[in-house]
Amino acid sequence: MHGVRRRCLPASPTAWSTSSRGAGRSLQITLPSSSPSRDSRAGHTICANQEGKMITGVLDSSLREILDAVSDGAYVTTGEREIVFWSKGAERITGYSSEEVLNGHCYDNILVHTDVLGKNLCFDGCPLQKCIETGERQEAKEVFLKRKDGERVAVYIKASVLQVGDERYGVEIFGELQSVAGSTLAEKLKQLSDVSIVDQLTGLYNRRYIDTILEQQYGLFKRHFQRFGLVMIDVDKFKSINDSFGHLAGDEALKLVASVVQRSMRSMDFLARFGDDEFIIVCPLIELEGIEKLSERIVELVHHSVLSSPESKTNVIEISVSVGGSMVDYKDKSATDVIARAHEALYRVKRDGGNWYALG
Repeated sequence: MHGVRRRCLPASPTAWSTSSRGAGRSLQITLPSSSPSRDSRAGHTICANQEGKMITGVLDSSLREILDAVSDGAYVTTGEREIVFWSKGAERITGYSSEEVLNGHCYDNILVHTDVLGKNLCFDGCPLQKCIETGERQEAKEVFLKRKDGERVAVYIKASVLQVGDERYGVEIFGELQSVAGSTLAEKLKQLSDVSIVDQLTGLYNRRYIDTILEQQYGLFKRHFQRFGLVMIDVDKFKSINDSFGHLAGDEALKLVASVVQRSMRSMDFLARFGDDEFIIVCPLIELEGIEKLSERIVELVHHSVLSSPESKTNVIEISVSVGGSMVDYKDKSATDVIARAHEALYRVKRDGGNWYALG
């Protein structure tokens, strides 16, 4: 059992090439550099140097134009899953520009690939990773991805590899689900719409969806000893905000806290609105120290945020939160036990005046 931890907060290039022949013509296939030029018109061929080492260059303009003309999304990664090409179709479907994703990694979980049961495929069952590891093509799989604007869309994904000497590159193609004819999961995916898994006020996941994530994480812990932690967040004096400034101000306070918390957590974490003025973060692959650092960061960032009254911009509303954190334990019989400890820690903070965190 951990007590409330409190302190005063202050006032607010050589390359290689290969070709595919058909109808008497040759199409050169080249891969982009892991450090691509920002000039999209630049292009270099990929060939082997004298030492036999493979070095990637920027996609030549002809292949780029072909890939960019396809409506589906496409991206290419190195064997270490560093993203080295991001097509126009990928930009359109996801809302992320190539400049925002190039040199990042697909396991950074920017798209939050999840299956229909809510399992996060970025760290458990990634088709692209399996493809790179085994060299076997992964056929179409129906999943959700999260767009930059927060909207979740149903898509199919399929992955293949491009082997060049000793180097193996992963290629993933993805398209919006309605373009997949005869999909066995299409109807089920459509039924699990944004309305059913997203809180309409904050744009975060809702209680229904996060309960599925919690079950999945607890299952991974029981089967593979993969630990996870929780962070519970409660807006201090929320009723007083509603009473003093109106429900519109209360809504703005919730959206502010949601935005601040989103900026505080890791890309692989799951954030949801858990109740009226309560939020929860499910943190896979973390230890207690990480939960504590995240809890403290959230308290401090919210404390230093400013919210003006919707009715009068000169009236500043002070916002603070109480936070409780916990880790899954071998004695837990379900994820509910982990939630209970985080809740108990949070209520200790509330009883002590709020605006801080405790661990349970």
